[in-house]
Amino acid sequence: MHLNRIITQILLILLSTAPLIAQNVSATKYEMVFSAIKGTTSKPDTIWISASNKKTETGNITIQGDQASYFRLITPKPSQLKPDKQEQIAVVFEPIEQFTGIARATISFEKLDLKVGLSGLSTRGLEGENEAPLAQIADALGYQIDIGWTTLANHTRPELQGRELKPALFKKASGGKVEIYPVARYSPDFPVNFGYYTSSKNGPVQQQVGILSTAEEYPEHQTLFPGLSQGEMYFDPGDNPFGFYAISPEHSLYSEDLWNIIYHPSHATHAVRIYPVRDKNGAELINTYLVCMEEAANGDYNDYVFLVKNIQPVWLQDEFLGLLNGKDFTGWYTWLETKGKNNDPENIFTMADGGILHDIGKELGYIMTERSFGNFHFRLEFKWGERRWPPRDTLKRDSGICYNIPEDEADHIWPKSVECQIQEGDVGDFWLLGYSTIQADGKQNPPLRHSRIVKMKDGERPNGEWNTVEVISFNGKCVHIVNGVVVNYGENSSLIGGRILLQSEYAEVYYRNIFIREL
Repeated sequence: MHLNRIITQILLILLSTAPLIAQNVSATKYEMVFSAIKGTTSKPDTIWISASNKKTETGNITIQGDQASYFRLITPKPSQLKPDKQEQIAVVFEPIEQFTGIARATISFEKLDLKVGLSGLSTRGLEGENEAPLAQIADALGYQIDIGWTTLANHTRPELQGRELKPALFKKASGGKVEIYPVARYSPDFPVNFGYYTSSKNGPVQQQVGILSTAEEYPEHQTLFPGLSQGEMYFDPGDNPFGFYAISPEHSLYSEDLWNIIYHPSHATHAVRIYPVRDKNGAELINTYLVCMEEAANGDYNDYVFLVKNIQPVWLQDEFLGLLNGKDFTGWYTWLETKGKNNDPENIFTMADGGILHDIGKELGYIMTERSFGNFHFRLEFKWGERRWPPRDTLKRDSGICYNIPEDEADHIWPKSVECQIQEGDVGDFWLLGYSTIQADGKQNPPLRHSRIVKMKDGERPNGEWNTVEVISFNGKCVHIVNGVVVNYGENSSLIGGRILLQSEYAEVYYRNIFIREL
């Protein structure tokens, strides 16, 4: 038998609940789920029933319900069950040309207290607008999940949708292996390598689990329970935290936005949405999640969908280290152009209530980390104050995050670094300071004392509101993110790793929630 058929049969059994007992009769499952394009016939699905200790009459076996005509028994109907001998009952789904959506019916046994539910998802055709929305896919599979939208397309912005899980890696929940089942695929037709990855200093390390097959007898790229051309449906990551990946012909996508931003910024950066799973009665399936992947950019997240068991989240927010203790400047030092290091009699820099760093901006200077960082993901929030000072009292409010400052660089205005500009209307611009260079959009800036590369997009909020700014620096790639929008991307930076400073530049500014995650 072809591997796709074997995998599908195993998968359908594993996805079902424990066998039902009806009198002295058992069944391998009580739900059968199908999908087909309208006017065609689905893959068959099979249950096995048997009597435990005596011969048992089944009576007439029928499919009942308003949509019973969409399903068909394709094996002889056993009239009698014998002890310890399994009898096969196979069914197909055949939606008519006029029907799309979810059809439901029941297999009924005249002389047995046993019923098997049937669900069939009918779509309009192959690919594009013909595909099934993710919410409908979850419903057809028998899961009660608030996806967050019901249409086919949505968006790929990072804000959580419905009951989506917060950003996380994962670990095994208990002994044994992690189980990963492909439960839906609605994408173009090509083989899809999928698996899990672990993190290293050189980036994510992929561990292949399986390959989703291409279309053959059935459209494996547009179906529930897509087949595998090779691989398994389980893996053992040991004690290591891990994420999920898939590879299309154009790029790899990761469950961690960070790696999508670094490696494939032109594709969806929030490429995976993950949901805790509840059954059709609303009961939570412990340590079980639906992993929904976006291969393109329309935000449908139905390209590759996996049910994953025996995992627990490792929250990414817990991977970040706070760089300010909320009381003093431990781990930092101040430097002012006219007064030098840690000499701030006018309190240009102070810690305000709530752990907020207040910079009145009266003169040029900065507050800098004492230690250096290699590869990192840095983030903070800022908002402007009211005060501005000569000679910039009538100009745009200005500050900045300078990073990758070499350890041997002397204090001065401004140290050699890559700067994420924080200036009204220009948040996210690159400034390359001290003859440093970077390539953006295929072009390198000239090595000058100060060289600017304007941001590609705008994510800034109005004056007076808090803005979140993130800087990713990884092996020469530098990314600026403003309020979740990737506004600038550079690579082949001449500076890799170093200290980080926040500028004071004649404008009052507040900083809070300053965190870093070393990569």
